[in-house]
Amino acid sequence: MKHLELYTAQRGATLIVGLIMVLVMSVIGLSAIRGSGLQEQMAGNMRDRQLAFQASEAALREAETELEVPVPPIGNPGFEESLNLSSTAYWLDFESNWAAMATSYSEALPHIKERPSFLVEEIKFYSSGLDGSSVDLASLLAKGMETRYRVTTRSTGGSTDANVILQSTYRN
Repeated sequence: MKHLELYTAQRGATLIVGLIMVLVMSVIGLSAIRGSGLQEQMAGNMRDRQLAFQASEAALREAETELEVPVPPIGNPGFEESLNLSSTAYWLDFESNWAAMATSYSEALPHIKERPSFLVEEIKFYSSGLDGSSVDLASLLAKGMETRYRVTTRSTGGSTDANVILQSTYRN
C-alpha cells in the first residue's frame, strides 16, 4: 500500500520542468540562428564594399598612370579641363553628368557588377609660395600657374548597393 501512495502523490512536476527546459533551449537555438544570419549578412555587405573599394582603387591607379605621360590627354573622354564642381546644379544632376563625362576602367574585374569609371580634371592655380617666400601678387605672378589633376573614381561591388567614390590629387 505504501508504494501506491507514493505514485498517487506525484502530480507531474518532472513533465513541467522538462517542458520548461525544452522551451528555454528552443529560445536559445532561435536566437543563435537569428544572430548567425545577421552576421552572415554583415560579412556579405563588408565583402561587397571591399570589392567596390578595390575596383575604385584600380581605376584610380589607371587614371594616374595615364597622367604620367609628358602631355596628359586632357580633352579626351574622361579627361576634362577645370570643371565648375562647386556649382550646385552639377551635383544635383550628378548621375547623368558622371555617365556622360567619365571613362570606364579598361579591364573587366571579376565579381564586380559594373566596371569602375574615372574622371580626371585639370586644375590650374597660382602657387602660394610654400618655399617660405612672401605671398603677394607680384610673387604669385612671377611663379605662374601650376597644374594639378583631380582624379575621381566611382565603383560598385558585387551588387549595386555598395558604391565607393575615391578621389586623389595628382601632380606630374
